[in-house]
Amino acid sequence: MLEPRFLIGRGFHVTVELSPARESLYRERMSITVLLFASYADALGVPSVSLELAAGATVSDVLAQIAARPGGSVLPARPLVAVNQRYAAPSTPVSSGDEVALIPPVAGG
Repeated sequence: MLEPRFLIGRGFHVTVELSPARESLYRERMSITVLLFASYADALGVPSVSLELAAGATVSDVLAQIAARPGGSVLPARPLVAVNQRYAAPSTPVSSGDEVALIPPVAGG
């Protein structure tokens, strides 16, 4: 199997041959729900987003997809994130059906 293709520079591309194990990661998809609160929900215009990701995705992949959406530029480089109500690092894997919450900074007295 020859996939995926990567664009390099001016019209040049490289096709990478994947092992069967790696190939399945690119083919399998999963669905997760991202919960947005306060300023994040305001900026993106919705309280939640459903994402379709490749199997093996991490919190970093989720953040990249959210940041690429209109209004996503409000996210800081490392926002506070929880996966299934537990704080999570960018390297934390996500699974199909997971609930990922992006928690904005809070101020108050």
